[in-house]
Amino acid sequence: MKKINSEEIKTFISSPKTPAEYKDFVHSLFKDIPGVKAKDPIWELLSYLENETDFYIAPASTRFHSNEKSGLVRHSLLVVANGIVLAPHLLSGKTDFYYLVISCLFHDFCKVNMYEEKTRNNKNEETGIWEKVPFYKVRDDYISYGHGIESMLRLNKYIKMPEEWNHAIRWHMGAYDISQLDKLALEKSLAKYREVLFLQTADMQAGLVEEI
Repeated sequence: MKKINSEEIKTFISSPKTPAEYKDFVHSLFKDIPGVKAKDPIWELLSYLENETDFYIAPASTRFHSNEKSGLVRHSLLVVANGIVLAPHLLSGKTDFYYLVISCLFHDFCKVNMYEEKTRNNKNEETGIWEKVPFYKVRDDYISYGHGIESMLRLNKYIKMPEEWNHAIRWHMGAYDISQLDKLALEKSLAKYREVLFLQTADMQAGLVEEI
């Protein structure tokens, strides 16, 4: 059993892969975590993602970071890679690596089955010809409790997450996704749980710096 390596993850996602290759790589992450047994709930979650969702082919957004096929799984793996590097600096030494990987990998669980691919006419600037080009949009029938809450609730249907990691997933968007009334709750979570700042930092490093 080898230790999960940040650079290995970044090397893997540096070039496009097939959905099957992404699936096998994600499986390998959990096979490398000590204590993960055959009956661990992670395998039920991964089976759901593989057979009933678009996790391995969905974009991470419609027009911001990783708005392309398999952008969601690549972004999620990048957050795992960042998290491995950040953990010794932002978290205590007793951090459970199992929950760290799960939180980083599924912090955007709300985006599973959220998008659909459409086409629209776009004028080619070089030829002057109108062409059909693909784009992503949020499905008309998609409904949620909100970004962080939806991700937290959907993940907990499969894996009972510790309170500190629930807070991290709930608030991973930081001040980008909250109302004025939520700011006090965010500040209290930041003060109480190191995991909140940790996941915010790993996610923003991926989405705002490395994927631009």
